[in-house]
Amino acid sequence: MHHLSEEIVMTPPSLPSLRRARRRTILGAAALAVALTASLAACSSGDTTSGSTASASGPVTLEFWTWSLKGSDAAAQAIADKYHQLHPNVTVKLSEVGGTTETAAKLLAADQAGDTPDVVQIEYRGLPALVVAGAAKDITADVAGVKGNVDPNVWAQTTFGNQVYGVPQDIGPMVLTYRQDLFDKFGIKVPTTWDEYADAAEQIREKDPDAYIASFAANQLEFFAAHAAQANAQWWSTDGNAWKVGIDSEASLKTADFWQDLVERDLVKVEPLLTPEWNAKVNDGKILSWTAGAWAPSVIYSVAPDTAGKWASAPLPQWTKGQAAVPFLGGSAYLVPAKSQHAKEAAAFAAWLGASDEGSKLLLGLDLFPGANAGRQATLTHEPPKLMPQQKDFYQVTDQVIKNTTIPVTWGPNVNIAQTAFGDALNKAALDKTSFRAVYQATQQAVVADLQKSGYTVTK
Repeated sequence: MHHLSEEIVMTPPSLPSLRRARRRTILGAAALAVALTASLAACSSGDTTSGSTASASGPVTLEFWTWSLKGSDAAAQAIADKYHQLHPNVTVKLSEVGGTTETAAKLLAADQAGDTPDVVQIEYRGLPALVVAGAAKDITADVAGVKGNVDPNVWAQTTFGNQVYGVPQDIGPMVLTYRQDLFDKFGIKVPTTWDEYADAAEQIREKDPDAYIASFAANQLEFFAAHAAQANAQWWSTDGNAWKVGIDSEASLKTADFWQDLVERDLVKVEPLLTPEWNAKVNDGKILSWTAGAWAPSVIYSVAPDTAGKWASAPLPQWTKGQAAVPFLGGSAYLVPAKSQHAKEAAAFAAWLGASDEGSKLLLGLDLFPGANAGRQATLTHEPPKLMPQQKDFYQVTDQVIKNTTIPVTWGPNVNIAQTAFGDALNKAALDKTSFRAVYQATQQAVVADLQKSGYTVTK
């Protein structure tokens, strides 16, 4: 298998018509209010002057908003201290924040107040809305020197048009993490296709009436979008200066049918992830797998450490046998706020941590799956996750997944609208046994209406 960068040429998505969003866009409860005007290329030239572009003459303190590098974590602080050793005039202050939604809302408020941090961790799905809002700086020139250290399929997640708005931190190659001991006990083969997954789900219910292959967590929008992408559907895509929305495409709706069938046959447990109830079932061997990124083992270990040694990970089941391509699920990038007072230094730090050989290897020590090539290469000789110490080939499996990851997922500027329309409605449909297709179609209508209201052109 050739490496992805040798197989295809990744064309980063463009975000059509982004300007005039700077002061009008609010992420979170309110919809984006974006006027349709100039192209991204035209607007990005104005962004290059945002923040400080000249090196500071004296010591600089960079405020870094992150949830992966917690200030209370000795390993994380050691990374900040290491950078200070290499750059004595730069001190990195770690400020812990919540996940993407909380961080994005906080950053937009700081942007409006003109008092932003210098580096911000944000999930890939949250980056487009911040670019639209003018809250993220174009750092293309600042990180050009390290771009060759990251594969094109990873850079594509932070690149719109030809402008780079973030340095990848970690990636989430999709895998199936499962209870190997119970699969073996029940005589169930690890599914390689989604049809086999459904068969395995049925066998588990027959072997243990209290057990399920997985929970059905309706609020996991990112998973359902990725699952649809694996089936050749794109929930958002661009066409010149227009958006296309494919949430109700037939390829996408077929994935809705798949999950509806499993829910109606009681083959998956309708339940959100990481609740006390879910955690208890995982500990008790009543939830037997989780389809997620390669970061899932560390999450499971955090809630069920006593089950270590009983799990394994395998490539994601395929829709069509022999077609191994999957999208990434999850992962974050480091962006530099447009109004950072130390933007040059901030971009240099982001480039070092996310994309240099040294920085990306250090990320592996934080139980992250580094996005840069050096960190990825280091995984191959790294100990497997604590959840599966016996699976010595864990990182070989996930590296092969990355090589097969040829499905780029474009996130639109109104992911929050989709999340609002989708999660609760799909959960209700699962509990009431009503149409999943109708939820996908209603979400499509809400997303398209919001884009049009915000001034975008939407094409079929």
